[in-house]
Amino acid sequence: MAFDKITALAAPPGSSLTGPMGKWAWEQPPQFSDPNDAVDFVVNKMRDEDTQGDLVALMAAGITVEELVDQVAFKGFMQGFYNPDVAELIKPAIGVYLMKIASDNDVEPQLVVPKQKESVDDDTFYEILKERNPELYTTMLEAMNEQERMGKLTLEQPQQNVEPQNFLNMDEV
Repeated sequence: MAFDKITALAAPPGSSLTGPMGKWAWEQPPQFSDPNDAVDFVVNKMRDEDTQGDLVALMAAGITVEELVDQVAFKGFMQGFYNPDVAELIKPAIGVYLMKIASDNDVEPQLVVPKQKESVDDDTFYEILKERNPELYTTMLEAMNEQERMGKLTLEQPQQNVEPQNFLNMDEV
């Protein structure tokens, strides 16, 4: 039976503790414990022409410096280059270097991910649903269309100003 990543019982809590220690790179001592050494390592990796071209293209496409820095820090931790503390400490230096790369290539980078609205309206919900879960979107759309055909649902009902009836505004009999 294949585990479904959405199923709550796909991986029971603590299952990672039952395997042999040292299986993953982050379970080993990090390669760099000094943030300065880690920054030098990351910057040297980013100096590659292909890597710089990819970074410039991503920033030109609208990927923020914050997103790139987070990915570089996380990937370095996952590969065992540094621990999470060093990853957090090197983020500002990596961000400044990415901004320099963008500036050298005449790209105006976005620095941070824009804040999103706190509530999700229906249009946004359906756009996300259509993109991320097209099967459910199709099923919901078919159900709404069927309800509309049966007269049980009208998608756009005009608002009518109906004054409430109560004993104070009733006509005298």
